[in-house]
Amino acid sequence: MSAAPARSVVRSTARGATAPARDLSRAGAARERALRIVAPARARARRAPFVVVVVTVLSVGLVGLVVLSTVLQNQAFELARLQQESSSLTVQQQQLQYEADRQASPASLAAAASGIGMIPNQTPVFLKPDTGEIIGVPTPAGSQP
Repeated sequence: MSAAPARSVVRSTARGATAPARDLSRAGAARERALRIVAPARARARRAPFVVVVVTVLSVGLVGLVVLSTVLQNQAFELARLQQESSSLTVQQQQLQYEADRQASPASLAAAASGIGMIPNQTPVFLKPDTGEIIGVPTPAGSQP
């Protein structure tokens, strides 16, 4: 038993308290059970789990960066290929538009019509759409002098 409980017992008896001795021994035992020595808390946590977590996070981050870089490079190559294809298709579209415009010109249409046996009409006839009036005398193209 420590010195502090013994002093408190002596003081209480000096004041004139008439507590039985066994009650004092029970109180001291209860106090000793309540005030037991506890092992000191660990000042430092174990380092191994922390190091494993940090290394894992860094590894996952590094792998993620490598994968992201690879995906971005593949997309850059795909973008370059698609831009080249787009410019090639733009040139092809312009060539086709030029060819369609050339074939739709009046001179080209006249040459194509002559090529399939059509002859030009020397006396054209006109129609006014708002009145329906016919201007000129319709004559077949082959019967002209």
